Amino acid sequence: MLKEPSSSPIWWAVFVLCVAASFAANSTLAKLSYDHGATPLSVLTWRSGLAAFGVFLVLTIWRVPRKLPPRQRWTALAMGAIVATYSYGLLGAMEHIPVALAVLTFYLYPLLTSLGAWACGQEKMTARTFLCLIAAFIGLATALDITGDFDTIGVSMASGAAVLITVLLLMANRMVTGVDSRVMSLHMMTSATVVYIIVDVVFQKFPLPSSTTGVLAFLGSGIFYSFAMIGMFVGIAKIGAVRTTMLMNFEPVSSIFFGVVILGQFLAPFQLAGAGLVIVAIVTAAVGKRPAA
Repeated sequence: MLKEPSSSPIWWAVFVLCVAASFAANSTLAKLSYDHGATPLSVLTWRSGLAAFGVFLVLTIWRVPRKLPPRQRWTALAMGAIVATYSYGLLGAMEHIPVALAVLTFYLYPLLTSLGAWACGQEKMTARTFLCLIAAFIGLATALDITGDFDTIGVSMASGAAVLITVLLLMANRMVTGVDSRVMSLHMMTSATVVYIIVDVVFQKFPLPSSTTGVLAFLGSGIFYSFAMIGMFVGIAKIGAVRTTMLMNFEPVSSIFFGVVILGQFLAPFQLAGAGLVIVAIVTAAVGKRPAA
């Protein structure tokens, strides 16, 4: 289990913010590659495989044992199928709704996890968490403009992804406590990659972008994702899981920025206000809460 360091140098805090921005850049570039011929499945196969290889390489360099006990290994491989499904839901949603709104909807999962943990008897529901849940849903409804141009498919896919990662986290909390999260992630990403490859083979489709811009976006999506996955572990090692988790909430903000700059996906002022309310609710709920490393 990783311990919380006693200090948090500014440099490493900035590094984790860059990691959060890299997750956002990966999503934005994925959407750009769709516009030039790629699909969520082809992007996911590429980025998941590259990330799994990157984590494997880093663990080898760090001399971290990569084996898991049989029970945890099979659990991790099964959880990888859930990773594959929720990742497809999130990236697939970006074909229908702006990247920022897809990421924002997905980022309800910390609050949903608190709700699920309360329902399962794993933790108590505090008044602060309950109020944050209400505020987050109000903010999300505003950001998604449910009374206006509302895309049911995109929102459903992003919401489904949030629910699936909630299930994943609740499973992990019960079944793999005390296991090195880096090794777990390696097994899950490897399993997810195998799932994607099988689906590619079954449907005999692996469309690639048809332009230079699309190819660069396709490659960049995998590179940014791999850097973000590895960087997240580095951040946890340097400034701790709690601080890293808090700083990772910079991802939705980055998604709004990249959506405007790269994709030209502008949000109306009231949507930005709703997005801000969601982010504030998530951060407020997380303050003082100590997640597992």
